[in-house]
Amino acid sequence: MTTFSLTEVFIVPKLSYLFILVILLTACKPVQEQGVDNNLIATQCITSQSDCQIATKLGNVSVKFAQHQLTDKVKTELPFIMELTVLPEKEAEVKQPSITKVSAYLEGRDMFMGKVPVFFQASEGGSSYKAESLLANCTEEQMVWRLWVTVEALEQQQTFFVDFTSVRL
Repeated sequence: MTTFSLTEVFIVPKLSYLFILVILLTACKPVQEQGVDNNLIATQCITSQSDCQIATKLGNVSVKFAQHQLTDKVKTELPFIMELTVLPEKEAEVKQPSITKVSAYLEGRDMFMGKVPVFFQASEGGSSYKAESLLANCTEEQMVWRLWVTVEALEQQQTFFVDFTSVRL
């Protein structure tokens, strides 16, 4: 008859489990953020946009998008970049007021999906503003979104919108 000591029966298996647990935990790495690198992707006007340039009383504003493998529609559930650029007037006699604040939000044009706030940040020169956002999936294959933008400069305010289409992954 074989006899086992108390150490062999209780302590050795527990140490084995502890050793395996330590190996598994040290092998885990934290998940990297999946944001869009603003410097690597060029922004562009996409064909599903209602307008690429909007004439405002504060000047012409260009709205462009950027996303990995962006074609003519923004893909849902993947981060994307929106860029607003104040375009200089070619023959302007009076200098355009510089924009001091940009506020914006996204909403579904034809279907209520709530309002998604968009936080634009000024570039170093101050003539362009970038924001990163993410769109939720819709039950439809494609959905039209409306980006509402309010720009402010020298106590003047102008609100406009740009429609664009997203496609479900």
